[in-house]
Amino acid sequence: MPPSRPGPALGPRPPREPVARLSAVTGLLDRMSTARHLATLEQLCVRPFLDEGPVRSASDGTAGPGFHLALLAASQAPAGERDTAAEEFGALRESLAVVLEQRWGPAGHVSLWSALVRAEEARIAGTGQVVEEPWRTLSASVPDVLLWRRADRWIALGTAERETEQPVRLLALATAVDPP
Repeated sequence: MPPSRPGPALGPRPPREPVARLSAVTGLLDRMSTARHLATLEQLCVRPFLDEGPVRSASDGTAGPGFHLALLAASQAPAGERDTAAEEFGALRESLAVVLEQRWGPAGHVSLWSALVRAEEARIAGTGQVVEEPWRTLSASVPDVLLWRRADRWIALGTAERETEQPVRLLALATAVDPP
């Protein structure tokens, strides 16, 4: 395995919004779902990565060489309520981050906008810097992530809201690939 380059410059965290913003109707944040999300995140910290081969998809996520991408939650909101669902999923991400920061320490806040632009430039014009997987795929749907370094991997938590044809989703990523 080649030596790892230094980690990304992590930006300052934006101010936390209160968890109370979650709608009681959505039921996104209850003890059972929070415990399930935290268990999934802990599993991502220890699950072995594939060394090679194609990306494999399943109902609960995707795995490929050097990464696991897990679906924690998906919105059932109708298209007209997409903005509200995105806000609620953002609040869910923040509430999970509060618990994770107590366990793992402060998270970095990383924008994936430049990765999206570089990936599109490389795809369309054949110019620009190649963005490695899983960051290329993640940047197509997630504008930013909360990021922790856990042993030999990065753990990222993001809200997928860019793809309007897809439901809003809360995603967790574990990867050995350094962030772009």
